[in-house]
Amino acid sequence: METLIILSYVALCVIVFRVFRVPKTKWTLTTASVIGMFIVGWIFLYMAMYQPVSRMARLYSVTTPITSQVEGMVTQVYVQGNQQVKAGDPLYQIDDTPFKDKVNRIQGDIKRTESAIDFYQSELARYKKLGSKGYSSQEKIDNIENQLLEQKANQSKYQSELEVAQFNLSKTTVTAPTDGYVTQVALRPGMKSRIVPFQGNLTFVHKEDKQLFAAFKQAPVRYVKVGYPAEVTFNTIPGHAYQAHVTQVNDIFAQGAVSPSGNMKYPEQIPAGGRILVKVELDNPDLVKDMPLPSGTDAHVAVYSPKWEMFSIVRKVILRMQSWQNWLFEG
Repeated sequence: METLIILSYVALCVIVFRVFRVPKTKWTLTTASVIGMFIVGWIFLYMAMYQPVSRMARLYSVTTPITSQVEGMVTQVYVQGNQQVKAGDPLYQIDDTPFKDKVNRIQGDIKRTESAIDFYQSELARYKKLGSKGYSSQEKIDNIENQLLEQKANQSKYQSELEVAQFNLSKTTVTAPTDGYVTQVALRPGMKSRIVPFQGNLTFVHKEDKQLFAAFKQAPVRYVKVGYPAEVTFNTIPGHAYQAHVTQVNDIFAQGAVSPSGNMKYPEQIPAGGRILVKVELDNPDLVKDMPLPSGTDAHVAVYSPKWEMFSIVRKVILRMQSWQNWLFEG
């Protein structure tokens, strides 16, 4: 597009000097050159500021690393790559034998404790009856009461352990957190599932709309506001531009985030300035519903501010010309 504008101005100069026979002197040639550079520079300067474009835009999906809440050997994987699942559907199974054994053992402890409680309760009643007739000492009664209290405490402890064991047993079947699908399934039976934060055995993609973020340079972002119209071109769909609008302008980016630390910052540690993320949504998402747009697809995003709106025509032409280039050149 830049070449087209320059060639158009050159053609205008040829008409002026050849058709209208304006004398070609050093003054007229210099004036024509200066005016040309000023016009072209003015167009692109104002267009870059008030009708900015980002060539660093991408589609994103929220993913969740799926890991088990208990450790054990994987015995079965129920899903395949890109298989749609509903919330609660099983994803993979961990060997539940040791967990079942623990539940059975605790249930046995509870039954033995309940039998002991029944025994001490009957003994306590019997000795109290004997004590009322003077045939049993208070010390014997107190001893039985202490035994009874101990067994009741054991019963409460085993009941709590049983709830934990049953919970762990239920977690040997790992299920889908929401509707969605699992991609790139590399988990196999015989592998060990461990509890490692943020390192899942599977990557779960939630069934929700993809999000489009564009990274703009810092200077023109002050002219990018929520609600401003925009246009989007995708590298996987050459020659098409889709109407959109700005829905969010992030108020922070990575270089502006500070985490608590015992180390003081010094100037040499300050990273170079980054770009500001702008979230864009298509006006009519149904237009790309059946298009090849996997998460991670690169895009170009142009935002049109009401200032110097006349230059949006130039930006639209440039955006479409660059989109057509994707037929020939990757990206």
